[in-house]
Amino acid sequence: MYHTFTCTNSAALQDFICKYQQQENFMVFCKECHNYNNLWSCPPLQLDVKQFLRDFNYIYVVGVKIIYEPATIKAANTAEKIKEITMSTLREVKTKLADTLLALEQQIPGSVSLASGGCHLCDRCARRDTLPCRHPEKMRHSLESLGFDLTTITTDLLGIELKWSKDSLPEYYTLIHALLTKQSLGNRLDNLKI
Repeated sequence: MYHTFTCTNSAALQDFICKYQQQENFMVFCKECHNYNNLWSCPPLQLDVKQFLRDFNYIYVVGVKIIYEPATIKAANTAEKIKEITMSTLREVKTKLADTLLALEQQIPGSVSLASGGCHLCDRCARRDTLPCRHPEKMRHSLESLGFDLTTITTDLLGIELKWSKDSLPEYYTLIHALLTKQSLGNRLDNLKI
């Protein structure tokens, strides 16, 4: 059905912030999303982004391309099939990627991961019922929720053009996660596979 390709790159966090963070511009898009004010991982955030990022010195961007086999693309010949394949593969790979980065957090003191898009750990986020997050140990914010430009990051740091579904399943989708660290990891993540 699909295979994955993982690539990573890193940057000093302050340089990354200067080049890729545009909170005001990207909050406009967040406000148009159905997850806005409905998921604890999404804006309006319950944290001060500048203060949160101040604790870290490096960022490791992890991109995973979900590359569909030609037969899968051909079989996705209705809107329902496109949606079904998209949702199941994105969720499956996102879960593997999130679990991998949560495991890295345990191995790298003082690190925190960032996820792709909104959190989907629960069928219904507790935020909708004005309750605290049920899984704060696993819930992670995304780069976009912190105001980062994913399109430019993906092109500049990973050499990947983002693809979107229109009337057919695209050749691939890309999930972008990251790991924030206090210390340099060198090339420790170079051979990361999802």
